[in-house]
Amino acid sequence: MKRLTLLAVALVFVLGLAASASAAPEVVTSGNLLVNAVWKDNWNFKNNGDRNNGKTFTVYERADLYFTITANENLKGVLGLRSSRGEWGEGGFANDVPGDNGNIDTATTLKIRDAYIDFNWPGTAVNVKAGIQPVSLPASIGGGSMIQNARAGAAFVSTAFTDNVSLLAGWARLNNEVNGNNRGDLDAWIVALPLNFEGFSFTPFGAYAPVGKGITYGDVHTAGYTGLAALNGTPADEIDNAYWLGAAFTMDLFDPFVLKADVNYGKVSAEHARSERDGWLFDAALEYKGFDFMTPELFFVYTTGEDGNGTKGNGSSERMPVLKGDWAVGSFFFGGDSITGGSMDDNAAQLGFWTVGLSLKDIQSFAEGLTHSVHFMYVKGTNDKDSFAQATGGVRSGGILYGRTLTEDDHLYEVSTTTAYKIYDELTAYVDLGYINLDAKSSVWNTTAAGSNKGGDAWKFSTGVVYQF
Repeated sequence: MKRLTLLAVALVFVLGLAASASAAPEVVTSGNLLVNAVWKDNWNFKNNGDRNNGKTFTVYERADLYFTITANENLKGVLGLRSSRGEWGEGGFANDVPGDNGNIDTATTLKIRDAYIDFNWPGTAVNVKAGIQPVSLPASIGGGSMIQNARAGAAFVSTAFTDNVSLLAGWARLNNEVNGNNRGDLDAWIVALPLNFEGFSFTPFGAYAPVGKGITYGDVHTAGYTGLAALNGTPADEIDNAYWLGAAFTMDLFDPFVLKADVNYGKVSAEHARSERDGWLFDAALEYKGFDFMTPELFFVYTTGEDGNGTKGNGSSERMPVLKGDWAVGSFFFGGDSITGGSMDDNAAQLGFWTVGLSLKDIQSFAEGLTHSVHFMYVKGTNDKDSFAQATGGVRSGGILYGRTLTEDDHLYEVSTTTAYKIYDELTAYVDLGYINLDAKSSVWNTTAAGSNKGGDAWKFSTGVVYQF
């Protein structure tokens, strides 16, 4: 009997260990390491001795490390770490600094990029994500939303009503203490209704951003939200709230043709009309997927610009307000570079334009694993030239910047290419080339040096490797 008892105890112990082992969560690691060298010339668009690009040659490095911890099909957690985009020879990437415990620099430390819990409510089709996560409004063109496409602390709930109709709703704390005085939160309440049917998808959405009591035009500008700031606002004007409405659309019903489009509208309310801002975006693209060696895409984008109200010096702004967007067509002026550091992306300042372009994407080259993309683009401003009459030094409140913001008298051409070569399945080498010619009206930009703000040629060459694991 004693032996049977000991055997039973041992069996229970072994089964307990087995049960514990089977309940252990599965941990999957992933990430990437990238190194990218960028040569640039005249990114500030000067055509004389005032050319000033800062560093014309820079090598960047960045690391990402992700852990996905899965307990079961209904519960997982995601922890993503990222280093700053460091420059070789500077700060934490300088000689003898990396790994030196006495000289640790934040650029060489991994910091939280994503940290959220992802679970399904028991017995339902309701999914909940809570934590630091990507917060983006729907967009079909540009790789992301121009309004909001960044990471923030948020809680989102989504569910599917049918195979075709879903709902996503949630709240994000975008910024706490905007004015640094323990008040002035900036939040975002977001709702989207994805509709997916055979041949097309349509996702209407809405977002509301209440601004904390006492937050002023000057506060949002100082906090880095120039995309909420009006052209003629004064620092003491209080900001009330902002909202956006829009929809993203994709249709492949007439395959091999694919039609994509977005419509966005946004408005910022304020104490005075001079600090209010509202405007809209429309874009459309037509892809042809009938070739097996490349995908051509024709695109058009229009965003409203400052008009007569801005010219008066006391009226509201007519550019669409934005939070922290990440949007690009082409691969140079608006963004879209292959790795990092190789584009001029500044969506908040660039608003007020229309563009038409052609992209030849994923061109299969002569060698296996070698592909190219080529972009041709014409961009013209939609901002009234008289709106910027008070600009000094090429900079103006409300996110106005020479070489990025275009008036009706300014236009540019872009030709850019991207080449990718898969050295291994996990290792890809990239080469980007880009050329922009800007024709700007120097009288609009109140230049102090004759001819220095009338446009010019800008170039880029970047190359690097990305190891994904």
